[in-house]
Amino acid sequence: MSSINLILGSHNSQILDLSEADQRAQYEYGIKPFLKLLYNRRDLNFTLYYSGLLLEWLEKHHSEFVDVLMEMVRRKQVELLGGAFFEPLLPLIPKTDRIGQIERMTTHVRKCFGRRPRGAWVPESVWDQRIAASLNTGGLDYVLLRESVFGGALPPEKQFWPVLTEDQGKTLIVLPVAHGMSETLFQQTPEQVIAFLKGVREANPVRKGAGGSALKPLVALMFDGIRAGYTPDQSASAMVWYERFLDLVTANRDWIHVDVPGRILQNERPVDRAYAPASTVAALMDWLPKLTPGEHGQEGTVQEEVVQAGAVKEESALRAEQSSFRSIMEMYPESARLYARMQHTHVLVNQIRGDKYRKMTAREELWRGQSHFAYWPNNSGGIYRANLRKATYAALIEAEKTTRERGIFIPAISRVDVDLDGREEVLYQGNEINAYLHRFGARLFELDWISRNWNYLDTFQRCPEDFHDEATVTAGYDRWPRAGFVDHLLLPENRASQFARGDRRSLCDISSLEYRIASLDKDHNAVTFLGTCRTEDTLVELTLQKRYRFIKNRIEVEYEIENTGMETLEAAFAVELNLSFHSLEVDSLRLHVRQGRLRQEIAPDMTELQGVSDIQFHDLRNSTRIQVNPSERPDLWSFPVEAVGLLGDRLHWFYQSNCSVFRWPLNLSPGESRRISLSMKIEQNR
Repeated sequence: MSSINLILGSHNSQILDLSEADQRAQYEYGIKPFLKLLYNRRDLNFTLYYSGLLLEWLEKHHSEFVDVLMEMVRRKQVELLGGAFFEPLLPLIPKTDRIGQIERMTTHVRKCFGRRPRGAWVPESVWDQRIAASLNTGGLDYVLLRESVFGGALPPEKQFWPVLTEDQGKTLIVLPVAHGMSETLFQQTPEQVIAFLKGVREANPVRKGAGGSALKPLVALMFDGIRAGYTPDQSASAMVWYERFLDLVTANRDWIHVDVPGRILQNERPVDRAYAPASTVAALMDWLPKLTPGEHGQEGTVQEEVVQAGAVKEESALRAEQSSFRSIMEMYPESARLYARMQHTHVLVNQIRGDKYRKMTAREELWRGQSHFAYWPNNSGGIYRANLRKATYAALIEAEKTTRERGIFIPAISRVDVDLDGREEVLYQGNEINAYLHRFGARLFELDWISRNWNYLDTFQRCPEDFHDEATVTAGYDRWPRAGFVDHLLLPENRASQFARGDRRSLCDISSLEYRIASLDKDHNAVTFLGTCRTEDTLVELTLQKRYRFIKNRIEVEYEIENTGMETLEAAFAVELNLSFHSLEVDSLRLHVRQGRLRQEIAPDMTELQGVSDIQFHDLRNSTRIQVNPSERPDLWSFPVEAVGLLGDRLHWFYQSNCSVFRWPLNLSPGESRRISLSMKIEQNR
């Protein structure tokens, strides 16, 4: 009877912003019970992957778990996989970081368990052929990838066979993971999984391998260990299921050969060579629930809503199949900014000379900031999860801080294409704050509070998604960036509730106006932008001069608005400021507003006030206060911004930022001009 090779195990990861309570729950209901089950099944061998972050946490909080795992490794019951320590999307990070993270993981596993890993787990199986050379350089022999990675490069009858791949003359063996079955493992019956394996066996008869040896088809069933159970009942049910499945595997030992990859490859070497194409958006996003048009469930469950007025792009599925996974950065500006920030930090870290310890420390934080979860929408919340993005930014800011030599670093303003869009931005790097300015809208798109490693402009631009429901569509989408000092020329009919939904009526769109840099004053850390905006009929034309000055922990913004058209200009000049905090809870954020001599606390909900002298944001989590002082006591709209993403398979409203809109009435005759200013100060609470 023909037989198959079967690899059994789980992959286990940890995101950066996970709370201690969630970490304990994952350990108690997912990680610990599974290892306990495997420990008592000495008749079978297993393949396990734990990310570097998770291994560090286990060593710190549960050394007894590590001891048991070490015993299982020593008795050769378990083979541990390596990979990149902080789980980046490998093709997205520089080659030196890629190899460095792989070697960091290999070294950590060897020191902790006395045996170096020979194989790798690649997060989400995001592939680019260059990864083969990097894994080989890192001392790894094989990699586990989803069977779908090779796509048309392998015919269906060769899908469940080990293959050899190569890059730059460096070879690597690829072992196929039955991804679909692994993801739905506990939704099947054990008998259905055995039937699946039987189908693989029947479709793939034994072949001749290298040297004439018999080569059997291979299937890896590697489920997500973290998602095995979130509650005691779920965990118990999953473990009962898996125990029953292992009993069936044992009962079918005459044709199912269970072993770890290292031993399988000692006896059976692949004969086929294949080159996988680069992964696509569709491959990266295949976790998204597959919905039926018109399907509805209970409140909070995923529903499909066909969004009208062009909100859902045509043929999106086809483009996802054809688009590189890098297109995620085109779909989500937040991903592009985070990626550009990571690349900028990589350059800074690699400029360190003569101080190996400082460079090593900075590089460790850079690598931490490359953890993939915050860069795209995934079932952990991903890019929608604001505090996950914050944790990623925090690592990158800490890495940058470490690059600065004490007593030598001097605050400075410069021009550099920091966001990789082909245009120079203006970057201020100070001791208290970093500030990044874009020429479009002359807006502020990153504001780092250095002492707390916090980016207050880590905001989110709400966009349509196929999984959004009616409530999401009603809440609205953003047709301009939610950034800092975003300017608008609003018509009188605009209302706060409409503006909060991303619906505005403008006399002239100055929020996306491309400014030119009129002057850069390096002596005073100031920059002046100049732009002209006109309507299509050219009756309305205005020239805007926008000047920023950075003074330690303070930002001063001055506007000069001149009517250079032929008609009187009547509108409301509005400046929008979005600031992102930990949450809207009272133990995280308090808002205070002053109107003349009257100071009052306001809720973070929709608020409309007239004649505002200043607004204070008390960031209790960071013990920080931000005060904004506008000139001439404008009216204020204040409201929170939330975006709907997926957490697991359920819709979740993620807090993103607080939006403040300062509005001044503007009535300018031809040739007339007006000056408006704002000042923002960040300081530690005493």
